Amino acid sequence: MDGATEIDIIRPDALQPEDRAAWDAVRAAEPGLDHPYLDPRYALAAAAVPGAALAVFRRGGMAVGFFPFQRRGRLIQPLGAPLTDYHGVIAAATEGLDPAAVARRLGGVLRAGGWMSPAGPPPGFIVRTRLATDVTGGREALSARLETRSHRFFKNMRRLRRGFEREHGEPVFTWDERDPAVLDWIIAHKRDQYRRSHRHDVFACGWTGDLLHGLLAGRTAGFGLRVASLRTAAGELVAAEASLDDGRTLHLWFPTYDPAFARHGVGTLLTRLEMEQAAELGYRMVDFGAGEEGYKTALAEPAGLVFEGVAEGPRPDLTRLAGRLMAGGPAPLRRFELSLSRRFDIINACETRAGDWWAGAASAAAAAARKSLGAAA
Repeated sequence: MDGATEIDIIRPDALQPEDRAAWDAVRAAEPGLDHPYLDPRYALAAAAVPGAALAVFRRGGMAVGFFPFQRRGRLIQPLGAPLTDYHGVIAAATEGLDPAAVARRLGGVLRAGGWMSPAGPPPGFIVRTRLATDVTGGREALSARLETRSHRFFKNMRRLRRGFEREHGEPVFTWDERDPAVLDWIIAHKRDQYRRSHRHDVFACGWTGDLLHGLLAGRTAGFGLRVASLRTAAGELVAAEASLDDGRTLHLWFPTYDPAFARHGVGTLLTRLEMEQAAELGYRMVDFGAGEEGYKTALAEPAGLVFEGVAEGPRPDLTRLAGRLMAGGPAPLRRFELSLSRRFDIINACETRAGDWWAGAASAAAAAARKSLGAAA
């Protein structure tokens, strides 16, 4: 990016038709940007998020790059954080719009946890592996690939399913739940999970749930939130999952299940049924996000990289200076700094009222200390 590049800051819902066409053209030319989080429809759905904005980079009056973001003071986060698993600048790699360039132009500190970049890893960022499954070729081809890779895992899953059928009858799978009450059920179970694990409740702030409900209510055949569910033969809801869907990629987003049915593996059973349905309908990929939870490695495989890190603007940031000091310390202190920074990213994204922020910060510091410093004791 050079000095001839201009920048406009607008609301996401003020995007002009010609710029929307330029956005689509950039994504079509860069396969690494073909993901529903980078679709302009996601930015439009998130236009009501507190602090929502869209940076449009122009050269000669023509739009060459787009970055949906939200501001929290000097902090710049991807739009929809902490819910937005993947993010980045929608631009050709040759434009040089890396996180450092974006932070300079926006005049703040940019924090990203799943940066997608056709230009490769930004300097100083942590590399994280995306896990996904190629579902092209239909249901039978998918089943063959899964069984070959994880035969023992799926043998056990078949045993668990037989146990479910003996006790609760044939499981009832619904691919396309439109009832908002099912999404509320997912959110309620996720909030219980956050409380049990001492993680910040990302749905307490309200706007995050509104974003999901908006994506569900506004879903068309080509984009939006897809909710799938699993029930007993008697109709009791036992598992459900909310996913971001653009008709090519199904990004598994919020999976949950009733703990009373955990021994039957209902969460994994639901995911497998979703994958099979996506394969049957001609999807290209089911994306599990970054991270290596046990069930993911049985159902998915490495499918690319995303990057986590911080890029600073022109002015120094005291929080970053403190982080650098801790990063040079012993291993427990480094673990504490990384854990605390990730927790604070979530709190900064969610909480826009001072009282809620301070309550979350105190809880996060205590949880990070127990996890990181306590582990060394």
